[in-house]
Amino acid sequence: MSGGAAAGVAFPASEGGRRSTSALGQAVVADALARVDPAGALDARRETNWRAGYLTHFRRLIEAGLTSKQAAVSVARDGVASLHRQMRVVGPDGSETGLDALLTTPARCVLTAVTVAGTGAAESELSLPYRGERLHDSALLRRLEAWVSAGVIEPSCAAAVRTVAANPDWLALPGRTVVALGAGAEVGPLPVLLSWGARVIGIDLPRPGIWERVLETARRSGGTLLVPVAHDKPGEDALAPEGGEDLAQRAGLDLAGDVPAVADWLAGVDGPLVLGNYVYADGAANVRVASAVDALTLRGPR
Repeated sequence: MSGGAAAGVAFPASEGGRRSTSALGQAVVADALARVDPAGALDARRETNWRAGYLTHFRRLIEAGLTSKQAAVSVARDGVASLHRQMRVVGPDGSETGLDALLTTPARCVLTAVTVAGTGAAESELSLPYRGERLHDSALLRRLEAWVSAGVIEPSCAAAVRTVAANPDWLALPGRTVVALGAGAEVGPLPVLLSWGARVIGIDLPRPGIWERVLETARRSGGTLLVPVAHDKPGEDALAPEGGEDLAQRAGLDLAGDVPAVADWLAGVDGPLVLGNYVYADGAANVRVASAVDALTLRGPR
């Protein structure tokens, strides 16, 4: 990866202006190893062909973290701290700041929450899909016991599932709102949460194909979906409560491009929020959006 960068979270540039994903990865791995494996950190910094040789150093990361809980936490903390120090934020004018600037930077746009209320009935009991069936009641309990006996899940996992099954009124998460970052993710929980009757804020890229699928799921469910629509000014061209037929064309935003707008919007939501990160992108874009989510998580109400 090289050259300039679009506005938003970006990789750091070298003295020559090149934005190298390999250089960043090498520096982060070395920093993550520095405290627990100084020799390994030095080897990582000296690697002359990171693109081909990185696997050796990632293996060393894993081995270093296996020695103790303290070592594992150290590797994780130092690696994340290194990433946060080095990632950059590019402004619309091309100026650059550190990632921590997102903790205080004003938003470039304002988000309007469009409410989409489901027309279906919320599920009233916990069930799990398994080999083409829905397991519930005694069948679910027997399957949990079988999984524990076979070592498929930990006993604590089975106990947690049994507790929820015994308290189906918990499913809708009364009094709470779940924020699904990466609302359209195929492995994300948005469809299940909505089927339980939960109130969910969905955040994803402004791609109509994603939102057509997400909105259809919401409208068939027993839950409520809040959808972000970006405006340059508060109240500008606001949509009707259900968003109109063009909502899929106008919903969403690039989280890596404007973390402050999302943070400010979420800060105005009533009641406790549960922030769920389900974002994913290919290659370098995944590092950018993951760094943006980190900044969003750290930024509190202003």
